[in-house]
Amino acid sequence: MDSARSWLQKLQKDKARPGASPLGAGMAGDDEDEPVLSSATKQKVEAAKQCIENHYKAQMRSLQERKRRWMLEKKLADADVSEEEQNNILKDLEKKETEYMRLRRHKMGVDDFELLTIIGRGAFGE
Repeated sequence: MDSARSWLQKLQKDKARPGASPLGAGMAGDDEDEPVLSSATKQKVEAAKQCIENHYKAQMRSLQERKRRWMLEKKLADADVSEEEQNNILKDLEKKETEYMRLRRHKMGVDDFELLTIIGRGAFGE
């Protein structure tokens, strides 16, 4: 994760420097040779950036959640709660966490939606 960030920061620094070219040091003065990006390519780049950012944000969120859970376990250990109650609370939280992770891994399918109305006929003779 850090290597991806450092690579992105290095790329942005190179881009920000005047006269710097991502294609090589000898081509700094050749503005005609730079490829012109189409709007479709720019949209794809933005979508890829967004996807990567979302991925790393989700990783950071899960890290924070794990830290929060660890803190809860530590507080339960320090509190005046019986060992049996602590285990019951932790087992309940583990079940909820497992169910949540299972729901996150579940891929959406046709069965996950409710048919409201058919708008037209498809090419498959439905």
